[in-house]
Amino acid sequence: MSNLVAPKTLSGKVALVTGASSGIGRATAIEFARRGAKVVVSARPEIEALVAEIRKQGHEATAAVADVNIEQDVMDLVAKTISTYGRVDVAFNNAGTEGEFTPFLDQSNEVYDAIFNANVRGVFWSMKHEAKAMLEQGGGTIINNASMGGVIGFANAALYIASKHAVLGLTKTASIELFKQGVRVNAVNPGVIGTPMTDRIWPGAGAMEAFANSSVPGRSGSPAEIATVVAFLASDDASFVSGHGLLIDGGYSIA
Repeated sequence: MSNLVAPKTLSGKVALVTGASSGIGRATAIEFARRGAKVVVSARPEIEALVAEIRKQGHEATAAVADVNIEQDVMDLVAKTISTYGRVDVAFNNAGTEGEFTPFLDQSNEVYDAIFNANVRGVFWSMKHEAKAMLEQGGGTIINNASMGGVIGFANAALYIASKHAVLGLTKTASIELFKQGVRVNAVNPGVIGTPMTDRIWPGAGAMEAFANSSVPGRSGSPAEIATVVAFLASDDASFVSGHGLLIDGGYSIA
C-alpha cells in the first residue's frame, strides 16, 4: 500500500467489505479507510487484527464475522453496519471461493454447490440486502468482485468461470433496475493477482509467478492495484459509471 496521503474521496461514507480477511478484500478495506470511510470488515474467520491495523493508522473500523453462504448472516451484517454507523453507502462484495480446478468432466455436484453458493448466491443475497438498505436511505454504490474469468474461459475451471459470468449478469441487471433510484452497481474483474487464493490455484514454489511472467503483462498484479480501482468506483468520481465490469488484468484478456 502506498505511503502517500490518499485523497479523501470517501470521506463521510460508510463502507462494508465482505471477504476482508486477506488479499483483495483486506487491501480494499484499508484503502477505503485511507480515503476517509468508516469501514465494516467481514469474513468468516476472526478479523480483529485487520480492524486493529486500520485503527492504528488513525481510521475507523468495525469487525463483523459473517458467512455469505447463510442469508441470515448477510442480513445481520447489513443490520450491524447500519446500527453501528447509521447507514451503508458502499458495499464491496468480495467473498468467494475458487473451489477445485479439475477437468470439466470431473467437476462434481459438491464442488458446484460450494462455488455457486459462495460466488453467486452469496453475492445475490449481499446485493439484495445492501440495495434494500441503500434505497431506504436514498442511494449508495455496490461493487462486486468478479474476475477476468467472467469474460474469458480457462481450462479446468468451468464452474468457477461460470460463477463469475453469473456475477456479471447480476451486476448488469441490478444496475438497470437500480440506477434511477440512486444505487450504482458495478464489478471489477481482476486478473492474476498475488493473493492466497491465487497461491491455491497455482500451488508449488514459483508456480504462480511462472504463469504470470509468461502472460501478456509479464507479472502478477497486487491487491493494492485492485483496491484503488474499487475505491474509485465507490467514490462520487464514478457517479455515471454503472453496470460495468472493469477489467484489471494488465491486458491479459486481450491476447
